[in-house]
Amino acid sequence: MASLFGQKQSQTPMSPRAALEAKYHASRGNLLLVVVFTLINLVLLLTNSYTYFLFSASLPYVIVDFGMFYCGKYPAELYADIPDMVFLDPSVLVVLVVIAVVIVAVYLLCWFMSKKNNVGWLVAALVLFAIDTVSMFLFMGIDVSMILDIVFHAWVIYYLIAGIVAHKKLKELPLEEPVVEATAENAVPFVENVAEASEETQLEDKND
Repeated sequence: MASLFGQKQSQTPMSPRAALEAKYHASRGNLLLVVVFTLINLVLLLTNSYTYFLFSASLPYVIVDFGMFYCGKYPAELYADIPDMVFLDPSVLVVLVVIAVVIVAVYLLCWFMSKKNNVGWLVAALVLFAIDTVSMFLFMGIDVSMILDIVFHAWVIYYLIAGIVAHKKLKELPLEEPVVEATAENAVPFVENVAEASEETQLEDKND
């Protein structure tokens, strides 16, 4: 690839270990994005902003949306066709928000605990997000308007699986030999051997 100065940049290929570690980190990165965008969506929902980011979990959003609707937190015109509707106590919404936040916190915990190659937490995140995907179909059904939601859920599941598989392959790789730096300690024996070899050569020359 040519640089800004017209010179070619040398691209060294990644080692198998580095490539697998990159996949594992990408998997965790996607999980963190899910946490961030889900929290943003919950805040937007609670403030009636009518904006929704796709890269997020569905179940926490559905839970809070249920509370918002049945506790009468949406604009009055939304309930115009339901004159006899009985609203729930506002405390119900508080409980549902707490439940939604706890679910997001579990995702965040999975991201944090999987930092040092603790792949079990990544597996837990995969199970949770698979449940989230199933719940999305149960509560929202399958509709053309949900295509992007389905694509992004499939994207996250793919990367979580890729990270888990990459970790498994990493464990099967042979350990890389550590690079020994040249220091005064490991250089002395080499110097002594050279000196001894030169003395032996001189003795052989005299004998000849």
